[in-house]
Amino acid sequence: MRRRWSAVGVLIAALLGGVWPFVSVAQPAPRRPVPTVSHNIPIDVDVPFANPEDNLPFFDDFSWREFIALTWPARLGARGPYPRGSPDIDRKYGDVSVPTVWETWKADFELFLPGGAAPADWRSFASPSPCDARTSLVPYQKVLGSFDAFHGFNQAFAGPLVSQNRQYVRYETRVNRAGYQFILEPGGAHPGPLYLAANLPGNGTPHSALRFPSGSVLVKASWRVMTGVPEAQRKHYYVTRANLLDPLTGRCSVTDVGLIGLHIVNKPPSFPRWIWSSFEHVDNVPDSEGGSGRGAFPFALNDNAPATPPSPRGEPISRCNPPQRDPAPTQVVRKRPLAASTRLTNHAYHQAEGVKGTVWENYQLVMTQWPLGDGTSAFPSLSQPQTNTANVSLETWFQDSSDSSCMACHGRANQRQYDFVWFLPLGAHPRKPVPCSR
Repeated sequence: MRRRWSAVGVLIAALLGGVWPFVSVAQPAPRRPVPTVSHNIPIDVDVPFANPEDNLPFFDDFSWREFIALTWPARLGARGPYPRGSPDIDRKYGDVSVPTVWETWKADFELFLPGGAAPADWRSFASPSPCDARTSLVPYQKVLGSFDAFHGFNQAFAGPLVSQNRQYVRYETRVNRAGYQFILEPGGAHPGPLYLAANLPGNGTPHSALRFPSGSVLVKASWRVMTGVPEAQRKHYYVTRANLLDPLTGRCSVTDVGLIGLHIVNKPPSFPRWIWSSFEHVDNVPDSEGGSGRGAFPFALNDNAPATPPSPRGEPISRCNPPQRDPAPTQVVRKRPLAASTRLTNHAYHQAEGVKGTVWENYQLVMTQWPLGDGTSAFPSLSQPQTNTANVSLETWFQDSSDSSCMACHGRANQRQYDFVWFLPLGAHPRKPVPCSR
Protein backbone atom coordinates (compact mmCIF):
# COMPACT_ATOMS: atom_id res chain seq x y z
CA MET A 1 0.00 0.00 0.00
CA ARG A 2 1.32 3.46 -0.87
CA ARG A 3 1.72 5.72 2.15
CA ARG A 4 0.10 9.12 1.84
CA TRP A 5 1.04 11.79 4.37
CA SER A 6 -0.62 15.17 4.73
CA ALA A 7 1.65 18.22 4.57
CA VAL A 8 1.08 18.81 8.28
CA GLY A 9 1.90 15.20 9.08
CA VAL A 10 5.18 15.38 7.14
CA LEU A 11 6.13 18.60 8.91
CA ILE A 12 5.41 17.15 12.37
CA ALA A 13 7.32 13.98 11.53
CA ALA A 14 10.31 16.03 10.40
CA LEU A 15 10.26 18.09 13.58
CA LEU A 16 9.88 15.08 15.82
CA GLY A 17 12.11 12.64 13.97
CA GLY A 18 14.99 11.47 16.09
CA VAL A 19 13.81 13.50 19.10
CA TRP A 20 10.82 11.55 20.46
CA PRO A 21 11.02 8.18 18.69
CA PHE A 22 8.09 6.87 20.74
CA VAL A 23 5.74 9.45 19.12
CA SER A 24 3.90 8.26 16.01
CA VAL A 25 1.73 10.25 13.62
CA ALA A 26 -1.43 8.57 12.32
CA GLN A 27 -1.72 8.34 8.55
CA PRO A 28 -4.85 9.77 6.95
CA ALA A 29 -7.35 7.38 5.44
CA PRO A 30 -6.74 6.52 1.78
CA ARG A 31 -8.21 9.09 -0.56
CA ARG A 32 -11.58 8.51 -2.17
CA PRO A 33 -12.59 9.59 -5.67
CA VAL A 34 -14.91 12.55 -6.22
CA PRO A 35 -18.25 11.63 -7.89
CA THR A 36 -18.37 12.23 -11.65
CA VAL A 37 -21.69 12.71 -13.43
CA SER A 38 -21.07 12.28 -17.15
CA HIS A 39 -22.53 10.64 -20.26
CA ASN A 40 -19.12 9.09 -21.02
CA ILE A 41 -18.67 5.41 -20.14
CA PRO A 42 -15.38 5.10 -18.22
CA ILE A 43 -12.67 3.35 -20.21
CA ASP A 44 -10.63 1.91 -17.33
CA VAL A 45 -10.14 1.96 -13.56
CA ASP A 46 -7.69 3.96 -11.50
CA VAL A 47 -5.98 1.40 -9.21
CA PRO A 48 -3.72 3.43 -6.88
CA PHE A 49 -3.14 0.93 -4.07
CA ALA A 50 -1.74 -2.56 -3.62
CA ASN A 51 -4.41 -3.53 -1.07
CA PRO A 52 -7.73 -4.50 -2.76
CA GLU A 53 -9.71 -3.13 0.21
CA ASP A 54 -8.22 0.33 -0.39
CA ASN A 55 -9.05 0.10 -4.10
CA LEU A 56 -12.72 -0.70 -3.48
CA PRO A 57 -13.77 3.00 -3.57
CA PHE A 58 -12.19 3.35 -7.02
CA PHE A 59 -13.90 0.28 -8.44
CA ASP A 60 -17.19 1.38 -6.89
CA ASP A 61 -16.68 4.80 -8.44
CA PHE A 62 -16.12 3.11 -11.81
CA SER A 63 -19.41 1.24 -11.32
CA TRP A 64 -21.35 4.41 -10.55
CA ARG A 65 -19.81 6.28 -13.48
CA GLU A 66 -20.80 3.54 -15.91
CA PHE A 67 -24.27 3.28 -14.33
CA ILE A 68 -24.80 7.00 -14.90
CA ALA A 69 -23.52 6.84 -18.48
CA LEU A 70 -25.72 3.84 -19.30
CA THR A 71 -28.82 5.38 -17.69
CA TRP A 72 -28.27 8.69 -19.48
CA PRO A 73 -31.15 9.62 -21.83
CA ALA A 74 -30.45 8.13 -25.25
CA ARG A 75 -30.26 9.91 -28.59
CA LEU A 76 -33.06 8.65 -30.80
CA GLY A 77 -33.67 8.83 -34.53
CA ALA A 78 -36.85 9.20 -36.56
CA ARG A 79 -35.66 6.96 -39.40
CA GLY A 80 -32.98 4.39 -40.10
CA PRO A 81 -30.15 3.84 -39.73
CA TYR A 82 -31.12 4.45 -36.11
CA PRO A 83 -28.77 5.68 -33.39
CA ARG A 84 -28.26 2.93 -30.80
CA GLY A 85 -26.19 3.22 -27.67
CA SER A 86 -25.57 6.97 -27.99
CA PRO A 87 -26.29 9.53 -25.23
CA ASP A 88 -28.28 12.66 -25.94
CA ILE A 89 -25.87 15.23 -24.57
CA ASP A 90 -28.50 17.96 -24.91
CA ARG A 91 -30.64 16.28 -22.26
CA LYS A 92 -29.96 16.42 -18.54
CA TYR A 93 -29.30 13.31 -16.53
CA GLY A 94 -32.57 12.20 -14.96
CA ASP A 95 -34.67 12.99 -18.03
CA VAL A 96 -36.83 9.86 -18.31
CA SER A 97 -38.95 10.97 -21.26
CA VAL A 98 -36.84 8.80 -23.58
CA PRO A 99 -35.17 5.38 -23.14
CA THR A 100 -31.81 5.14 -21.44
CA VAL A 101 -28.64 4.42 -23.42
CA TRP A 102 -28.43 0.74 -22.51
CA GLU A 103 -32.07 0.16 -23.45
CA THR A 104 -31.21 0.99 -27.08
CA TRP A 105 -28.57 -1.76 -27.25
CA LYS A 106 -29.34 -5.08 -28.90
CA ALA A 107 -31.59 -7.37 -26.89
CA ASP A 108 -30.85 -11.08 -26.75
CA PHE A 109 -33.99 -11.82 -28.80
CA GLU A 110 -32.44 -9.76 -31.63
CA LEU A 111 -29.53 -12.22 -31.65
CA PHE A 112 -31.35 -15.50 -31.14
CA LEU A 113 -33.92 -15.52 -33.93
CA PRO A 114 -36.23 -18.34 -35.03
CA GLY A 115 -34.35 -21.01 -36.98
CA GLY A 116 -31.00 -19.34 -36.28
CA ALA A 117 -31.70 -16.58 -38.81
CA ALA A 118 -29.06 -13.87 -39.28
CA PRO A 119 -29.51 -10.85 -36.97
CA ALA A 120 -29.93 -7.36 -38.41
CA ASP A 121 -27.25 -4.67 -38.58
CA TRP A 122 -26.43 -2.85 -35.33
CA ARG A 123 -28.40 0.29 -36.28
CA SER A 124 -31.41 -1.61 -37.58
CA PHE A 125 -34.68 -2.67 -35.96
CA ALA A 126 -35.60 -4.88 -38.93
CA SER A 127 -35.94 -7.96 -36.75
CA PRO A 128 -39.06 -10.03 -36.08
CA SER A 129 -40.84 -9.21 -32.84
CA PRO A 130 -41.35 -11.83 -30.12
CA CYS A 131 -44.89 -10.43 -29.90
CA ASP A 132 -45.56 -11.49 -33.50
CA ALA A 133 -42.78 -12.94 -35.65
CA ARG A 134 -44.65 -11.74 -38.78
CA THR A 135 -44.00 -8.11 -37.82
CA SER A 136 -40.81 -6.15 -37.21
CA LEU A 137 -39.77 -4.43 -34.03
CA VAL A 138 -40.94 -0.87 -33.48
CA PRO A 139 -37.80 1.29 -33.01
CA TYR A 140 -36.95 1.93 -29.36
CA GLN A 141 -40.05 0.12 -28.10
CA LYS A 142 -39.23 -2.23 -25.23
CA VAL A 143 -40.25 -5.87 -25.48
CA LEU A 144 -39.97 -8.14 -22.45
CA GLY A 145 -40.25 -11.51 -24.11
CA SER A 146 -38.45 -13.96 -26.34
CA PHE A 147 -39.01 -16.47 -29.09
CA ASP A 148 -38.71 -18.98 -26.27
CA ALA A 149 -42.01 -17.91 -24.70
CA PHE A 150 -40.92 -18.65 -21.11
CA HIS A 151 -37.52 -17.00 -21.34
CA GLY A 152 -37.24 -13.93 -19.11
CA PHE A 153 -39.37 -15.28 -16.25
CA ASN A 154 -36.58 -16.98 -14.32
CA GLN A 155 -33.41 -15.93 -12.60
CA ALA A 156 -30.24 -17.57 -13.88
CA PHE A 157 -30.20 -21.22 -12.73
CA ALA A 158 -33.22 -20.53 -10.49
CA GLY A 159 -36.94 -19.98 -10.55
CA PRO A 160 -39.17 -16.90 -10.81
CA LEU A 161 -39.53 -13.96 -8.47
CA VAL A 162 -42.96 -12.48 -7.68
CA SER A 163 -43.27 -8.92 -6.38
CA GLN A 164 -45.57 -7.88 -3.54
CA ASN A 165 -48.23 -6.77 -6.04
CA ARG A 166 -48.42 -10.41 -7.23
CA GLN A 167 -46.68 -9.88 -10.57
CA TYR A 168 -43.81 -11.90 -12.01
CA VAL A 169 -40.52 -10.02 -12.19
CA ARG A 170 -39.25 -9.98 -15.80
CA TYR A 171 -35.64 -10.12 -16.95
CA GLU A 172 -33.85 -8.93 -20.06
CA THR A 173 -30.28 -9.10 -21.39
CA ARG A 174 -28.63 -6.60 -23.75
CA VAL A 175 -25.18 -6.17 -25.30
CA ASN A 176 -23.34 -3.12 -26.59
CA ARG A 177 -21.96 -2.67 -30.09
CA ALA A 178 -18.47 -4.07 -29.40
CA GLY A 179 -19.93 -7.26 -27.95
CA TYR A 180 -22.60 -7.54 -30.64
CA GLN A 181 -20.12 -7.22 -33.50
CA PHE A 182 -17.89 -9.87 -31.93
CA ILE A 183 -20.83 -12.29 -31.73
CA LEU A 184 -21.59 -11.71 -35.41
CA GLU A 185 -17.97 -11.82 -36.62
CA PRO A 186 -15.71 -13.44 -34.01
CA GLY A 187 -12.87 -14.23 -36.42
CA GLY A 188 -9.98 -16.43 -35.38
CA ALA A 189 -10.68 -20.15 -35.26
CA HIS A 190 -14.45 -19.69 -35.19
CA PRO A 191 -16.10 -20.70 -38.47
CA GLY A 192 -18.97 -18.28 -38.14
CA PRO A 193 -21.26 -16.27 -35.87
CA LEU A 194 -21.66 -17.20 -32.23
CA TYR A 195 -25.44 -17.11 -32.13
CA LEU A 196 -25.18 -20.60 -33.65
CA ALA A 197 -24.33 -23.34 -31.15
CA ALA A 198 -22.24 -25.20 -33.73
CA ASN A 199 -19.69 -22.35 -33.71
CA LEU A 200 -19.22 -22.22 -29.95
CA PRO A 201 -16.29 -23.95 -28.24
CA GLY A 202 -16.73 -27.10 -26.20
CA ASN A 203 -18.93 -30.13 -26.77
CA GLY A 204 -16.16 -31.79 -28.77
CA THR A 205 -15.71 -28.93 -31.26
CA PRO A 206 -12.20 -27.77 -32.26
CA HIS A 207 -13.10 -24.10 -31.82
CA SER A 208 -10.88 -21.95 -29.63
CA ALA A 209 -12.01 -20.28 -26.42
CA LEU A 210 -14.05 -17.11 -26.76
CA ARG A 211 -12.37 -13.78 -26.02
CA PHE A 212 -14.61 -10.76 -26.24
CA PRO A 213 -12.77 -7.55 -27.22
CA SER A 214 -12.00 -4.77 -24.75
CA GLY A 215 -14.87 -2.35 -24.51
CA SER A 216 -17.53 -5.08 -24.55
CA VAL A 217 -20.36 -4.45 -22.07
CA LEU A 218 -23.32 -6.67 -21.22
CA VAL A 219 -26.25 -5.83 -18.96
CA LYS A 220 -29.01 -7.83 -17.35
CA ALA A 221 -32.01 -6.04 -15.88
CA SER A 222 -34.88 -7.02 -13.60
CA TRP A 223 -38.22 -5.25 -13.99
CA ARG A 224 -41.19 -5.03 -11.66
CA VAL A 225 -44.60 -4.91 -13.35
CA MET A 226 -46.23 -1.79 -11.88
CA THR A 227 -49.86 -2.93 -12.10
CA GLY A 228 -51.66 -1.77 -8.96
CA VAL A 229 -48.65 0.12 -7.55
CA PRO A 230 -49.79 3.50 -6.13
CA GLU A 231 -48.43 6.70 -7.63
CA ALA A 232 -46.64 7.55 -4.39
CA GLN A 233 -44.50 4.45 -4.92
CA ARG A 234 -44.24 4.65 -8.70
CA LYS A 235 -42.50 8.00 -8.64
CA HIS A 236 -39.52 6.42 -6.86
CA TYR A 237 -38.81 4.07 -9.80
CA TYR A 238 -37.51 4.45 -13.29
CA VAL A 239 -40.73 3.46 -15.08
CA THR A 240 -41.13 2.77 -18.78
CA ARG A 241 -43.68 1.19 -21.09
CA ALA A 242 -43.03 -2.35 -22.27
CA ASN A 243 -44.67 -4.92 -24.49
CA LEU A 244 -45.04 -7.79 -22.05
CA LEU A 245 -45.33 -11.24 -23.62
CA ASP A 246 -47.88 -13.59 -22.10
CA PRO A 247 -46.56 -17.09 -22.83
CA LEU A 248 -49.97 -18.65 -22.31
CA THR A 249 -51.64 -16.62 -25.07
CA GLY A 250 -48.60 -15.68 -27.14
CA ARG A 251 -49.77 -12.07 -27.15
CA CYS A 252 -48.14 -8.90 -25.84
CA SER A 253 -49.80 -6.18 -23.81
CA VAL A 254 -48.41 -2.71 -23.16
CA THR A 255 -47.64 -2.41 -19.45
CA ASP A 256 -45.70 -0.07 -17.17
CA VAL A 257 -42.61 -1.67 -15.65
CA GLY A 258 -40.21 -0.32 -13.04
CA LEU A 259 -36.49 -1.09 -12.93
CA ILE A 260 -35.47 -2.92 -9.74
CA GLY A 261 -32.07 -4.39 -10.66
CA LEU A 262 -29.21 -3.97 -13.13
CA HIS A 263 -26.08 -6.08 -13.59
CA ILE A 264 -23.31 -4.44 -15.64
CA VAL A 265 -20.41 -6.54 -16.94
CA ASN A 266 -17.67 -4.41 -18.49
CA LYS A 267 -14.40 -5.53 -20.10
CA PRO A 268 -11.92 -2.62 -19.88
CA PRO A 269 -8.36 -3.04 -21.23
CA SER A 270 -6.77 -3.64 -17.82
CA PHE A 271 -9.32 -6.30 -16.78
CA PRO A 272 -9.81 -8.90 -19.52
CA ARG A 273 -11.75 -11.03 -17.01
CA TRP A 274 -14.34 -8.25 -16.79
CA ILE A 275 -15.48 -5.99 -13.95
CA TRP A 276 -18.80 -6.99 -12.40
CA SER A 277 -21.12 -4.29 -11.05
CA SER A 278 -24.59 -4.77 -9.59
CA PHE A 279 -27.24 -2.15 -8.78
CA GLU A 280 -30.72 -2.40 -7.35
CA HIS A 281 -33.56 -0.22 -6.14
CA VAL A 282 -33.32 0.90 -2.51
CA ASP A 283 -36.93 -0.17 -1.86
CA ASN A 284 -36.50 -3.81 -2.90
CA VAL A 285 -36.20 -5.17 0.66
CA PRO A 286 -35.55 -3.83 4.16
CA ASP A 287 -31.95 -3.00 4.94
CA SER A 288 -29.96 -5.65 6.72
CA GLU A 289 -27.83 -4.64 9.68
CA GLY A 290 -25.46 -1.93 8.57
CA GLY A 291 -27.55 -1.06 5.52
CA SER A 292 -27.82 2.35 3.91
CA GLY A 293 -31.11 3.23 5.57
CA ARG A 294 -32.54 4.69 2.35
CA GLY A 295 -35.08 1.93 1.72
CA ALA A 296 -38.65 2.50 2.87
CA PHE A 297 -41.83 0.45 3.17
CA PRO A 298 -43.74 -0.62 1.13
CA PHE A 299 -41.02 -2.80 -0.37
CA ALA A 300 -41.14 -4.41 -3.79
CA LEU A 301 -40.04 -7.86 -2.62
CA ASN A 302 -40.78 -8.03 1.13
CA ASP A 303 -43.96 -7.64 3.19
CA ASN A 304 -42.08 -5.97 6.09
CA ALA A 305 -43.32 -8.63 8.52
CA PRO A 306 -40.31 -10.13 10.35
CA ALA A 307 -42.28 -13.30 11.09
CA THR A 308 -42.66 -14.12 7.39
CA PRO A 309 -39.91 -16.61 6.44
CA PRO A 310 -37.94 -16.18 3.21
CA SER A 311 -39.51 -18.05 0.31
CA PRO A 312 -37.77 -21.20 -0.95
CA ARG A 313 -36.53 -21.33 -4.51
CA GLY A 314 -39.36 -22.42 -6.77
CA GLU A 315 -39.43 -24.50 -9.91
CA PRO A 316 -38.49 -22.51 -13.03
CA ILE A 317 -41.30 -21.30 -15.23
CA SER A 318 -41.52 -23.45 -18.36
CA ARG A 319 -44.02 -25.24 -20.57
CA CYS A 320 -44.11 -27.86 -17.82
CA ASN A 321 -44.66 -25.24 -15.12
CA PRO A 322 -46.49 -22.30 -16.73
CA PRO A 323 -46.97 -19.01 -14.89
CA GLN A 324 -49.94 -18.70 -12.58
CA ARG A 325 -52.61 -16.07 -13.01
CA ASP A 326 -52.38 -14.89 -9.38
CA PRO A 327 -49.02 -16.02 -7.99
CA ALA A 328 -48.14 -15.64 -4.32
CA PRO A 329 -45.51 -12.95 -3.59
CA THR A 330 -41.93 -14.06 -2.95
CA GLN A 331 -40.60 -13.06 0.46
CA VAL A 332 -37.02 -11.85 -0.09
CA VAL A 333 -34.49 -10.75 2.53
CA ARG A 334 -30.97 -9.39 2.26
CA LYS A 335 -28.62 -11.73 4.07
CA ARG A 336 -25.38 -9.77 3.78
CA PRO A 337 -25.10 -6.01 4.31
CA LEU A 338 -23.51 -3.74 1.75
CA ALA A 339 -19.85 -2.97 2.38
CA ALA A 340 -19.26 0.15 4.51
CA SER A 341 -17.08 1.66 1.79
CA THR A 342 -19.73 0.96 -0.87
CA ARG A 343 -22.35 2.68 1.31
CA LEU A 344 -20.11 5.76 1.45
CA THR A 345 -19.81 5.77 -2.34
CA ASN A 346 -23.57 5.38 -2.70
CA HIS A 347 -24.16 8.31 -0.36
CA ALA A 348 -21.66 10.48 -2.25
CA TYR A 349 -23.39 9.80 -5.56
CA HIS A 350 -26.88 10.19 -4.12
CA GLN A 351 -25.86 13.67 -2.97
CA ALA A 352 -23.93 14.55 -6.14
CA GLU A 353 -25.14 17.45 -8.25
CA GLY A 354 -26.93 15.97 -11.25
CA VAL A 355 -28.04 12.83 -9.39
CA LYS A 356 -29.71 14.29 -6.30
CA GLY A 357 -33.36 14.95 -7.02
CA THR A 358 -33.55 12.50 -9.94
CA VAL A 359 -35.15 9.06 -9.92
CA TRP A 360 -31.63 7.56 -10.01
CA GLU A 361 -31.09 8.73 -6.44
CA ASN A 362 -33.24 5.73 -5.51
CA TYR A 363 -30.78 3.15 -6.85
CA GLN A 364 -27.77 1.80 -5.00
CA LEU A 365 -24.64 -0.09 -5.89
CA VAL A 366 -24.70 -3.49 -4.21
CA MET A 367 -21.22 -4.67 -5.12
CA THR A 368 -18.34 -4.29 -7.54
CA GLN A 369 -16.22 -7.40 -8.07
CA TRP A 370 -13.01 -7.72 -10.04
CA PRO A 371 -10.31 -10.36 -10.66
CA LEU A 372 -7.08 -10.32 -8.68
CA GLY A 373 -3.68 -11.09 -10.18
CA ASP A 374 -3.94 -13.97 -12.63
CA GLY A 375 -7.70 -14.12 -12.18
CA THR A 376 -7.78 -17.24 -10.03
CA SER A 377 -9.35 -15.18 -7.23
CA ALA A 378 -11.49 -12.08 -7.01
CA PHE A 379 -12.26 -9.25 -4.64
CA PRO A 380 -14.52 -9.32 -2.74
CA SER A 381 -15.07 -13.03 -2.16
CA LEU A 382 -16.07 -15.37 0.64
CA SER A 383 -12.42 -16.08 1.42
CA GLN A 384 -11.78 -12.45 2.41
CA PRO A 385 -12.96 -10.32 5.34
CA GLN A 386 -14.96 -8.12 2.95
CA THR A 387 -17.43 -10.76 1.73
CA ASN A 388 -19.38 -10.50 -1.49
CA THR A 389 -23.00 -9.38 -1.50
CA ALA A 390 -25.74 -10.58 -3.84
CA ASN A 391 -28.34 -8.59 -5.75
CA VAL A 392 -31.64 -9.65 -4.18
CA SER A 393 -33.60 -9.13 -7.42
CA LEU A 394 -31.22 -11.10 -9.64
CA GLU A 395 -29.54 -13.59 -7.27
CA THR A 396 -32.21 -14.11 -4.63
CA TRP A 397 -31.41 -17.72 -3.74
CA PHE A 398 -27.63 -17.59 -4.07
CA GLN A 399 -26.89 -15.38 -1.10
CA ASP A 400 -25.72 -18.31 1.07
CA SER A 401 -23.52 -19.93 -1.54
CA SER A 402 -20.17 -19.21 -3.11
CA ASP A 403 -22.12 -18.62 -6.31
CA SER A 404 -23.41 -15.35 -4.85
CA SER A 405 -20.12 -14.14 -6.25
CA CYS A 406 -20.58 -12.98 -9.84
CA MET A 407 -17.21 -14.39 -10.89
CA ALA A 408 -17.75 -17.70 -9.09
CA CYS A 409 -20.84 -18.42 -11.16
CA HIS A 410 -19.51 -17.00 -14.41
CA GLY A 411 -16.13 -18.61 -13.78
CA ARG A 412 -17.75 -21.93 -14.65
CA ALA A 413 -18.68 -20.42 -18.02
CA ASN A 414 -15.04 -19.49 -18.45
CA GLN A 415 -14.00 -23.06 -17.66
CA ARG A 416 -16.15 -24.06 -20.61
CA GLN A 417 -14.29 -21.49 -22.77
CA TYR A 418 -17.18 -18.99 -22.99
CA ASP A 419 -15.19 -16.01 -21.57
CA PHE A 420 -17.37 -15.84 -18.44
CA VAL A 421 -20.52 -15.31 -20.55
CA TRP A 422 -23.50 -17.63 -20.05
CA PHE A 423 -26.12 -16.06 -22.31
CA LEU A 424 -24.43 -17.29 -25.51
CA PRO A 425 -24.41 -21.03 -24.77
CA LEU A 426 -27.84 -20.79 -23.13
CA GLY A 427 -29.43 -18.94 -26.03
CA ALA A 428 -27.55 -20.07 -29.16
CA HIS A 429 -29.51 -21.91 -31.86
CA PRO A 430 -30.67 -24.59 -31.55
CA ARG A 431 -31.60 -24.02 -27.93
CA LYS A 432 -31.80 -27.22 -25.95
CA PRO A 433 -35.33 -27.88 -24.65
CA VAL A 434 -35.68 -28.05 -20.90
CA PRO A 435 -37.17 -31.44 -19.93
CA CYS A 436 -40.07 -31.52 -17.51
CA SER A 437 -39.05 -32.57 -14.02
CA ARG A 438 -42.33 -34.29 -13.30
